[in-house]
Amino acid sequence: MTQSAVARFEAGGTVPTLPVLERLARALEADLEVRLNPRASAGSV
Repeated sequence: MTQSAVARFEAGGTVPTLPVLERLARALEADLEVRLNPRASAGSV
């Protein structure tokens, strides 16, 4: 992956795919975590 590709992600010019995020995580020796958290419903305040 090129430095310019990473710079585009950082600047918000490109949205990385999950495979790209996995490659970045491996390169940084990090774990990639993707989570979905439930939102509080409008009726329960």
